[in-house]
This record gives sequence, structure tokens and C-alpha cells, in this order.
Amino acid sequence: MSQNNQYNYVYARRVHSGRRRKRKRIGTLLLTLFVILLLLLLFYIVLNKNQTQSVPANADASAVSMLKTVTEPAASEPVTESVESSHITQVIDGRTYIDGILIVNKSYPLPASYDPGLDAEAQSAFERMQKDASDDGLFLYITSGYRSYAEQEVQYGIHVQNKGKDYADRVSARPGFSEHQSGLSMDINSTEDSFADTKEARWIAENCVKYGFIIRFPKDKEDITGYAYEPWHIRYVGIQNAKKISESGLCLEEYLGISSVYAD
Repeated sequence: MSQNNQYNYVYARRVHSGRRRKRKRIGTLLLTLFVILLLLLLFYIVLNKNQTQSVPANADASAVSMLKTVTEPAASEPVTESVESSHITQVIDGRTYIDGILIVNKSYPLPASYDPGLDAEAQSAFERMQKDASDDGLFLYITSGYRSYAEQEVQYGIHVQNKGKDYADRVSARPGFSEHQSGLSMDINSTEDSFADTKEARWIAENCVKYGFIIRFPKDKEDITGYAYEPWHIRYVGIQNAKKISESGLCLEEYLGISSVYAD
């Protein structure tokens, strides 16, 4: 082998060896990056799993956010939970949530001390509905929103005094049993029976679901809801829940499979 050829051979080997070392370094770097990405993925999965487990198993959904429908205040007492007929029931500080929906009727009261005020999410949803109704030439306003236990006690007492207890139980809730105390219900425009024949009432019935509301006491459901038809009384349950309930054609009690009957 000539000196020149020998030199070329040594040079080629060095180049080849250098390339091998470079490929090896690249391979090591890629493997290191892969391990780092795998560890990050595992960390994300574990973190996400922990966050999911910290959310109550009653989430809508929506709209809870839901919901508030959905949104639940932090519990200061242990939460009791049960599953009945595929619905999840939770009792938090004396309040009953079914599938994330705060339930208030003749069977499910609120503590006298519960004083949340008008729910901000429900109010915001109403304001959007109010604006869209205005664009259609209609004026919607809240005649009665949040009512405290004491305020409901006065209102119910007036009905009893004027027309007796049986009548009062058809048109008004006893203190502690009113949805108005939840801060999630409101009466719109008028509480007169004639409101049912107005353009506003028809607009609400056709459109309130889009904003997360339902007509809480529908026509021909008095034996189930425990209250006379109230086209003005809307209840915020979150958009997803409102759509499901509306599409079912059922009132809230039927939809959740619950009763609304005073114990006495």
C-alpha cells in the first residue's frame, strides 16, 4: 500500500469513526428526550387523574359547572352520597343535590340558615336572555328573585291568612321549601294567571332552555310538582340539563324520579 493510499485509508476510518460517534450521540440524545417526554406524560396522567377524583361525581355536566347548577359551595360537613335509579344523590350541609342539581321542593327543604343571594351565574344567564328578548321587541324583568327564609315565611303567611293553608300550599312554598331561597329561581314580569297569554310568556317558554332555564312548574303537572302552573317561574339548571329535561317532556320531579310532598 502506497503512503498516499495509507493516508487515505486512515483518514476514511477516522471519518467513519467520527460519524459513528456522532450517530451514537444523536441516538443517546433522542433516547433521553423520549424518556423525558414519557415521564412528563405519566406526570400529566397522574395529575389529571387526581384532579378528576377531586371533582364531585355529580358534575353536569354543564351546568352545574354546572352547574352551578350547578356550582356547589364547599362542604363544611361530611358529604353523604347514594345512587338511586342511575341518579347520584349528595347531601351537603343539609342541601340535597341530585346529578349536581340543587333540589328544593316539598320533599327536599333548605336549611333556614342557607342565605346565598341571587346566584351570579343564573343572573348572568337571565341578562343574556333579557337582551335577546329585547332584540325581539319584548321586555323581561325579574319581579322576584332571591328570597330568604324569613321573607318566604312572611309571604307564605300572607297567603294562609288571605285564603287558607290548602290554597297557600298550592301557590306558595312554606319557609325552607322555596326555590327562591336557593338563589336559582326567579319570577318574570308578572305572577298573575293572565301572564300565560302574553307574548312574553310564550317567548320564555320557547327560548328559556337556550339560557339554562326551565319552566319549573309546567301546566298539568301540579300533582307531581305540588304547585299550580306558573309560566313566570323559571329555574336555572344549566344549559345541558335544561335541554335534556326539556327534550324529555318531563318536569324536574319526573326527570329525576323524586317526589314533592310535605311530610305533614
